[in-house]
Amino acid sequence: MTNSVGGFEKLAPEAAVDDGLIHCYIIKDLHFFNTLTVSLSVLLGNLKNHKDVEYFTASEVTISSSDTVRTNVDGEEGPALPIKLSVLPRHIRVVVPDSL
Repeated sequence: MTNSVGGFEKLAPEAAVDDGLIHCYIIKDLHFFNTLTVSLSVLLGNLKNHKDVEYFTASEVTISSSDTVRTNVDGEEGPALPIKLSVLPRHIRVVVPDSL
C-alpha cells in the first residue's frame, strides 16, 4: 500500500510501497457525527488515532460478511466477499530509465 488512497495523501502516512504490509482500518461506528469526526481524522492524517478506529498491519487479510457485499477494485465492481488479500513482495519489477 502507498501512503495515499483516492487522493487522500495522509491516509496512511507511515505506509511505504515496499514495506510488505497491508495497512488496515476498521471504523467501528458510522453514525452521522462519527462520520464527520472520522472524515476530519482522514484529512489531518491521524485516522489510526481516532477512538472509533482499529488500525493494524498484516501481510495477509481475509474479509468476510454475513451480508452479501461486493468489493470495489479501482472503481470497478470486484468479487463478492469473502475475499483474501495478500502482499506479494517484489512481485512487480519496475525499470526506471535514466533521464533523457
